[in-house]
Amino acid sequence: MRHVPSLAAIGLTLSACAAQSAPDQSAPGDLAQQVRELQDEKEIREVLVEYGEFLDARDYASYAALFASDGVWSGGFGTYTGPEAIEAMLEENMGSHPADYVNKENFHLNTTMVVDVNGDEATARSRYLFFTASDENRPVVALAGRYVDELVRENGEWKIRTRKSHGVIPYRDGNAPPTEQPPAGVPQAQEGEAES
Repeated sequence: MRHVPSLAAIGLTLSACAAQSAPDQSAPGDLAQQVRELQDEKEIREVLVEYGEFLDARDYASYAALFASDGVWSGGFGTYTGPEAIEAMLEENMGSHPADYVNKENFHLNTTMVVDVNGDEATARSRYLFFTASDENRPVVALAGRYVDELVRENGEWKIRTRKSHGVIPYRDGNAPPTEQPPAGVPQAQEGEAES
């Protein structure tokens, strides 16, 4: 006569095997690390969104404060290091605006953000669209491209160390040094497109 195990015995055996083969997902250290990484990603995504929001609002002080103390801004106006130099460059090239300024001419839309955190440093890549108002006062995409960022945790906050903007439409190589004049067929930067 053959012995047939009960369903309860089979269930206990499968549970024991699963417990032995599966890693402990509830280890306190691992859970705390996972939560910290998710919080870091959230904070970095906010920095990437604020980059466009502050630039569009012409809030140059808040925009420049997104950069690390040794953060490098590089674009059509040249290359600048540190928040003070970045803020001064924007004021000089784009003019000052009143505190209650509302931009009704253009805006950045950032999307498809991928963030990789490694301790107190991180990299991110994302896409952007830059919209302007048409003659009929409708939103029109003027530029499309991608960003590649290096970030660092500085005094407990995530800051941009470097940002490269690669123009896709129209094409602009983000690794090439800024030129005085855009290549043939590429429109001049409009106000608000400091680095797009």
